[in-house]
Amino acid sequence: MKDLKINAGTVSSVPKLTLKNSAECVIRNALFWIYNGVTHASWLLCGDGVTAAQRTAYIQWCKKYGLNTVLLCLNNEGYMSLFKPGKYMQEWDDARVDITANFILECKAAGLLVGIVFWDHPEDKSGKYYPILSRPDELHAKFIEIVCGALNPYVDLYLIGCESNRYRSVEWVEAAIAATKQFSNGILVGTHEQNVSWSGSSLKMTRRVSSTADFWCYETANHPAKGDSVSVVDMVKEIKFLVANAHGVPVWVGEHNLNILGATSISQARAIAGIEGVYGVDGPM
Repeated sequence: MKDLKINAGTVSSVPKLTLKNSAECVIRNALFWIYNGVTHASWLLCGDGVTAAQRTAYIQWCKKYGLNTVLLCLNNEGYMSLFKPGKYMQEWDDARVDITANFILECKAAGLLVGIVFWDHPEDKSGKYYPILSRPDELHAKFIEIVCGALNPYVDLYLIGCESNRYRSVEWVEAAIAATKQFSNGILVGTHEQNVSWSGSSLKMTRRVSSTADFWCYETANHPAKGDSVSVVDMVKEIKFLVANAHGVPVWVGEHNLNILGATSISQARAIAGIEGVYGVDGPM
């Protein structure tokens, strides 16, 4: 199998992301966005059924709403892979590789930070690109090495997975973090997870999280489709609880409300951004 390559072209210079020792929000992204009146998943912008026009529109949407970070998933057994169906780590899908590389360059030229997500969702035996997640760990490590070798000059952060503690143990996640840090050339490596739940009016940590991650990209305890039902006060309480139990790991609230342009979501995002220890927030503010 040949190595993954990317043709740099002309890219504007964007400083590498550094998390400052302050409460300044340095990451602004939106996992969900609105296109022609329909909500879409932005992290699958290079996946099946997404057009070049949609990808360009997302960049414009980011500019319109003051967002500075784009997340791109590379492996979702139902919707996205850089490999041909059923050929993970065997045969590249050259057309998909070109689409992904060109979009990364388009984002960088627009001055956006780019985050790469290696995996997404539990195994899906009915998925077009299955199997990926069930392949041997050494294949995943080789994939990480290839991706980092090709994308380090253009990428500002790496995430091991979307909601990775739904389908992988913390030991597996930490092994993947260690493998990525071997080849990431100092680029930050984190995880996207949900860690806190409500028990009545009380909060508790429900999943152990990686202590080796450079940051946590956090999904709030509510399903994002029910974000409007959570008061700003309760959401702030939840995030403060998470920060207090993060043992100094920077927190990026990457998913809180599917109604991303709603007044409640915007109020929640503004309040979250003001919490000390939060370095990133999703959605327009």
